[in-house]
Amino acid sequence: MRIGYYCAALGTREQQKRLEVISNNIANTNTAGFKKDTVQFKDFMVQTSSPRMEQGSIRTTDNPLNIALTGEGFLKVQTDQGIQYTRNGDFRLARDGTMTTMEGWPVLGKNGPIRLTSTNVRITENGQIFDVTEGNATPNKDSIATFDLVRFAPKTPMIKTANGCLAPSDPTAAPLPATDCNVQQGCLEQANFNMVEEMTQMIDTLRTFESYQKVLQSFDQIDSELITKLASP
Repeated sequence: MRIGYYCAALGTREQQKRLEVISNNIANTNTAGFKKDTVQFKDFMVQTSSPRMEQGSIRTTDNPLNIALTGEGFLKVQTDQGIQYTRNGDFRLARDGTMTTMEGWPVLGKNGPIRLTSTNVRITENGQIFDVTEGNATPNKDSIATFDLVRFAPKTPMIKTANGCLAPSDPTAAPLPATDCNVQQGCLEQANFNMVEEMTQMIDTLRTFESYQKVLQSFDQIDSELITKLASP
C-alpha cells in the first residue's frame, strides 16, 4: 500500500508542476515573442524542458519601434547579467535615445547599444536602421545602426532568464551570425502556441490531478480505519 501511496503522491506533484507551466503559458498569450514551455518527467523527477522555439504568427502593429523576426535568430540585449537574447521586438526609446526592451534593457547593434534621435526610422529586412527625413520616405544613405542578429548551433538548449530574456543553458555556447533571419518593421511575433490547445491540456491535467488526490484520500481513509481498529480493545 505504501508503494501505491508514493506513486499517487508523485503523480500529484507531477500534475501540479504541469498545471503551473500551462498556466504560465496561458498568462503570456499576449507577450510578444513568447516561447511555450513544456514539462518532461524522467526517472521520477520533474524536469522543465527548454522552451519550444517554433516560429509564432506575425501581427501588424504599425509601430515603427516594433519588429518581428522570421526565421532562426535572436536579438541581443544587454542585461545586468550580461548579454542575453530575445525574440520580443516590442521596443521603447529611453530619454537618452537608447532603444530598450520593455524591461529597460538596451538593445544591441553591431557596434553596441542602439541609439536613435527619434522614432522616425525605417528598418530593413536585414536589420539596418535608417533615419527617415520628414516628408521623405526614402532613407538617408548611411544607416544609424544594424541589429546584431544571432543564432545558436542546432539543438542548443535555451533557458528563460529572470530578465525576461533567453540564454543558452550551456554558458560556453557561442552565438553565430543569423544569416537566415529577417526583420519585419511595424510587426510583432505572437506567442507560439494555440490557446484552445493549452486550455484543453489544462482541463485534462486538472482532472488527472483530482484523480490522484482522490487516491491519496482513499489511502488516508484506509490508514485512519486501520489505526482505529488497532486502538480498539
